[in-house]
Amino acid sequence: MEDDKPLTEQESLALITRMITKAKCEYEETGVSALLWGSIITFCSIASFIGQETGTAWLDYVWFLTIAAVIVQVFIAVREGRKKKYRSYDDATMSGIWISFGISMFMFSFYASNFNIPHVNVLFLIVYGIPTFATGISRHFIPMIWGGIACWLLAIAAVYTPLPYPLLYTALAAQLAWFIPGLILRKRYLKAKGRNV
Repeated sequence: MEDDKPLTEQESLALITRMITKAKCEYEETGVSALLWGSIITFCSIASFIGQETGTAWLDYVWFLTIAAVIVQVFIAVREGRKKKYRSYDDATMSGIWISFGISMFMFSFYASNFNIPHVNVLFLIVYGIPTFATGISRHFIPMIWGGIACWLLAIAAVYTPLPYPLLYTALAAQLAWFIPGLILRKRYLKAKGRNV
């Protein structure tokens, strides 16, 4: 058979190059998760800020939307996982980082709701920066690297800002760390999808 003959060095390199290119094209972040969280955290932060400024205490319950977002996130992750033809070696690591982040956020929220912690937003901003920065470094995605750094800088600023204004920093952090990078990822994904159709 013709296929059984050994490949030349050039044919081998060409085959490897095609396989790597194909794998890169198949591995594309859709940006949907980043857009989801950027939107939810921005909305909740602004609503909570308005509630605290106007004395409308029930607006703090808006944060329960994050529970609904977790359910949506699980659905998105399962759906996108089934569609992926390629899994990079660091997918499990990134999943672990983001799951750890989610559990940490739940625990911080639980702790903050049981004890009066001034400037709890500072802690949230610090923790927001960790998985965002790690994802940016791992994926070589500069907008998330800058997003993580922005979270930390906003955390420092929040220490010196009277309440409830750090909630606006949280909204800004969500835009810089997730929403804007999500828009960029979504645009890249749709462009790559258009090329591969």
